[in-house]
Formats: sequence, structure tokens, C-alpha cells
Amino acid sequence: MTGDLDDTDIQRITRAGVAALSSEEGLALLDTALAVGDPTLVPMHLDLAPLRHADATMVPALLRGLVRAPGRRVVEAGGGAAPGGLADRLLGLSVPERDRLLLEIVCGQVAAVLGYAGPEAVGSARAFKELGFDSLTAVELRNRLGAVTGVRLPATLVFDYPTPTALAASCAPRSSATRPTRPPRPRPPPWPSPTTSPSPSSA
Repeated sequence: MTGDLDDTDIQRITRAGVAALSSEEGLALLDTALAVGDPTLVPMHLDLAPLRHADATMVPALLRGLVRAPGRRVVEAGGGAAPGGLADRLLGLSVPERDRLLLEIVCGQVAAVLGYAGPEAVGSARAFKELGFDSLTAVELRNRLGAVTGVRLPATLVFDYPTPTALAASCAPRSSATRPTRPPRPRPPPWPSPTTSPSPSSA
């Protein structure tokens, strides 16, 4: 079952907190599970160290009770992003500069998920399926981009936006929307007009 795994697959599994098992270890654990007879046993070798330094959204749900990861403030739809986040970095950029920064971020996360040498190795116009994405890596990319942008992203984003360029373009309004808007300042009341004193002639 694991004979076709390459280095990228192994790295992805390791990031999820699961260490590799040798054939001897796997068979021994299987024998033990069969001997115990408990149908809920899952023989696996856990390595939780990578998860302790990961964003909380990157920790698999089944392992969250075993890892104390730094908490991450979840940004609700329409809520504000943390100061100094991506929205602040985009503030003041021209449209071409904004698009270039977002594309660099997307390509950087794609490279991290797929094990590429760097963002420059990712063809921004190539389809995600052509780059090597599947359902598992798509969810990991969604989690990584969500942590960077501070917004909720759909798990189907690589299918909704089939290339890094299309995905980066979709992140522009989402990232800008995370910046909190200040309520308008109330206008001060007008100064009262001075009272006119009666002239001597009218008196």
C-alpha cells in the first residue's frame, strides 16, 4: 500500500504528526491488534513535535487533544483581521503590486505543500491537478492560505479556482474585506451663533 509513496507524500504525512513505520513494525503492530481483538485500535507511530509548532488549523481533528498548539484567533465572516496581517500589507499597494504579492503567497504555499524547491518552481498558469494536487493536499493548501490571509476559505478552492493565478485573484477581495472599517466620526455640533445685542435706537 505504501510502495508508491514518494518523498513529498512522506513529508506531508510527517507534517500531519504521523511517523513512518517499517514493514516489520507495521506487521508486528497488526499482529498485536489482531491478538487484542479490539476493533477500534489504530496501530500508528505518532510524532507530535511538528504539530506543536504548526498553526492550530493544521492539526488533524483526531490529534487536537494530544497537542497544545498556540491558539489562533478565528476570523468570522465580516470580522477584522489582526493588526499587521495581510490586509495591512496590501494597504497602499497598487493593483499590480497587490496581485503580485498575492500570487507570491499562493505560489509559496503551493510549493510548501507539494515539496517544490520554491515559489518560482510553481507554474502560476498551470492547473492545480496538473501540479499534483489531490483532495488531501487541497485541504492542506486551504488551511495554509487561511492561516496566512486570516479568512475562511472553502475546501474546494483548488477546484473552484483551478490555477494559482485564479486563486490569487480570488484572494484579493477576501483579504481586503478582513480589514476592519472604522465607523465615521460624529460631526461636532455647529457653534451657536452669537446673540445680537439690541441697538440703542431700537431701545
